[in-house]
Amino acid sequence: MIVHITCQTDRFNLSVAGPDFINDCCFGEDFSRWLVAALCDAGIDAGVICMEDFGWANEVRYQGGSYLMCVSGCADGDARRPNYGQWHVLLERHRTFWQRLSGKNRTTCADPIVDRLVQMLRAAGFEAVQLEGAVR
Repeated sequence: MIVHITCQTDRFNLSVAGPDFINDCCFGEDFSRWLVAALCDAGIDAGVICMEDFGWANEVRYQGGSYLMCVSGCADGDARRPNYGQWHVLLERHRTFWQRLSGKNRTTCADPIVDRLVQMLRAAGFEAVQLEGAVR
């Protein structure tokens, strides 16, 4: 299961593809670096992993759980605000092979890191912060 959090802001690049982008929608490096720094400032172990074909992958360790945290964004298309758009934060708990086979230790909206992330985004002034829930 993957937990999906959305928010809106114009604080990060959604308009200029970088020369190193795998494809033209790999936005999120600046958002990933900000989010990882905010987590680290709050005493949460986090790090940026790498660019992916959809955005950026990061890792987070919190209260005994280890998570893959991916971010991606999509501009709203308003020429007056080229960097305004919706961001997606996706969380998936790292699980053993046996846990995957047996359906145990799934990521849920009740995982402590989920509420922590939602509160951090809201406190930082992001708009329309929503917990979309767990998706398969």
